[in-house]
Amino acid sequence: MTARHSTSEGPLWREAPLRSAAVVIAVAALMGALFAFLYLDALGRPTARALAVGVVGPGAQANAYLRALDEATSHGLVVTEFASVAEAERAVALQEQYAVVQVQAGGSVVLETSSASGSSVARVLAQASALAQERTGTRLSTRDLHPLPAADPSGLSAFYVTIAATVVGFVGAFQLRVNAKPLSLTAWLVCTAALAVLGGLAIVTATVVLLDLPLPFLETWWALGLQMVTATSFAATMSVLIGRWALLPTWALFILLGNTSSGGAVSPALLPQPFGFLHHWLPSGATVSALRAAAYFPDTERWGPRLVLLGWAVLTVAALVLVCRRRRTSPAA
Repeated sequence: MTARHSTSEGPLWREAPLRSAAVVIAVAALMGALFAFLYLDALGRPTARALAVGVVGPGAQANAYLRALDEATSHGLVVTEFASVAEAERAVALQEQYAVVQVQAGGSVVLETSSASGSSVARVLAQASALAQERTGTRLSTRDLHPLPAADPSGLSAFYVTIAATVVGFVGAFQLRVNAKPLSLTAWLVCTAALAVLGGLAIVTATVVLLDLPLPFLETWWALGLQMVTATSFAATMSVLIGRWALLPTWALFILLGNTSSGGAVSPALLPQPFGFLHHWLPSGATVSALRAAAYFPDTERWGPRLVLLGWAVLTVAALVLVCRRRRTSPAA
């Protein structure tokens, strides 16, 4: 007689693949919830929070229209008085102010906005100005100091090309890690540089050349290349440090926080904290700011966003090299 050995299987949930699947599903659900919450909170309800407005004219600070405008924005204006209209308009060109309120003799007011500084700010000011004018009966005229061209009517071109460069950067890193094994660290860095150069060129050609977007060719190529280097190097560093979970911090930095605080869809002055602060220090915000300045304020470009973007690229590459050498490996070992 042959003895039968009965094997009792444990509960289904104890099987290792199903436990791993449960973790992945839970993490994916959490990431989706965070994505929806942060984007809707930060971008879905743009509200004036620190909207810099210059005022010019006799008794401008106490003007009824200005007070009503401040109330219509829930007291979200940061008002600075200037001695002349030229000084105030210069501050707008330097991207230090979003608008100018001129109080003229006789009580009439001129509201000067700047769509190129942020179309979302121009819309918020237009809505608030209509309420302020209705409440005060002010004689109001408006002017756009820096209108957007027909090729970029919403001012989103810098935002979209930044997203494209970001996605190409970190997706390229993960695909190199999976499909280009084995690669030495030196070979990986060469591939990173090639991806930045060719990927940036492809995006610029498809948008600036074929779609005739108002972005300068060389500066856009340079900025998108640095954005790709940053995204690729960060993703590769996370891959070496935490392996299969590298997508989580990469997604958090560039998608959840980076895109939300970039100022591309909603201007920093309308973002809640900490997004308004992060705009100035994360690579996506620096890229959007640099491209917008190059496109619409070429005579008054600031070096701050460029230096932030360059700093991120240098630091992420240095971190990757340091981690790989200490662990005696490469991102695609």
